[in-house]
Amino acid sequence: METLDKLTKRKDSSVEVPTSSKETAQKSTRKRGIEVPSARKLVLRDVGYPFRVKGDPKPMGLEVDSLELFADYAREQWMGTFVQEGTYLFDRYIMPDYAFQVQEVEPEQSVVSKSTKIILQSPTGSTSDVKTRSVNLEDVIGHEQVKQKCKIILEYLRQPSRFGEWAPRAVLFHGLPGTGKTMTAQAVANEADARIFLAKASDLIGVHVGDGGRRISALFDDARKHSPSIIFIDELDAIGLARSFQSIRGDVSEVVTALLGELDQTSEESGVVVIGATNALPLIDPAIKNRFDTVFEFSLPTVEERYDILRLYTERLPLKLEADLKEIARRTEGLSGRDLRDRILKESLHTAITDGASTITSEIVHRVLDKIQPKNRPTYTI
Repeated sequence: METLDKLTKRKDSSVEVPTSSKETAQKSTRKRGIEVPSARKLVLRDVGYPFRVKGDPKPMGLEVDSLELFADYAREQWMGTFVQEGTYLFDRYIMPDYAFQVQEVEPEQSVVSKSTKIILQSPTGSTSDVKTRSVNLEDVIGHEQVKQKCKIILEYLRQPSRFGEWAPRAVLFHGLPGTGKTMTAQAVANEADARIFLAKASDLIGVHVGDGGRRISALFDDARKHSPSIIFIDELDAIGLARSFQSIRGDVSEVVTALLGELDQTSEESGVVVIGATNALPLIDPAIKNRFDTVFEFSLPTVEERYDILRLYTERLPLKLEADLKEIARRTEGLSGRDLRDRILKESLHTAITDGASTITSEIVHRVLDKIQPKNRPTYTI
């Protein structure tokens, strides 16, 4: 048995590698000549794969439909395995090499047996399901046409059966970064008391054939189970490339097919709205673009809108701002709402704190403004 331990486990390692042959719990109750009891209770947490190729998307996590079935499956493959707190157990069948870590075990050092109660701690589900920030449509400055459409979406999420075939099932936001696309989706979800599933399109591309399609299906299944809900797919151009580009990115073709299928299968009364966002509308495949009811552009704010944005964020600053907001608005043409918050106000605040100032003076703001140049905005053409 000591020789077997050396083959299956490195010294002082917390990784327990089960033997390939199925051993009974009775045969595995001895470890290095010491009697080891059977585990009464085993609490696991899913961790993921040991590593991934640099640049590959992070796995979406587990979706467990039956915890009882999972426990039976786990007992079957890890029967006779020695476990203690911190030990890693690797799946060998459905998701080879996917890791689970032991969070708790009773007794502290024991082996898995037929009678072990196995609990999976807080299955991660889809990583795209996140809590929203406390924002509403009043926090979105400008974009009046978009907000009018959002009011229709709000009514639909509150009463899906009211709209029937006229339901607003999908809208597409496009525009430069920082102009409020994600914020608007979060505001709608908050006001409708709906779940929002935020997903970057690049994370939906799988590592292996079929992964992308499964991730798309899992995302839409989660949203339907938790309706009313919003699926917000950012960077849609990462998977929704026009077909003329798919020879360059062939790995996205299955994702495009899966996305089209899910958009078509989302029923009028599902209580699910899909919002896509992109900075490169000309690159989006027409077949995908046509699945969206309406396409809205998020443009850079006007001078009046910049003033309103500055005024909104200034109220949240921990230090008093002693500067003319109208002057700042005039000097920041070409900047987005995010730029005004992060590149102007945040930088001014940090400078004031560094200088030991009790307020954000006009002189500090002017120093920051003098360094700011509007970003070069790319123009996408086909």
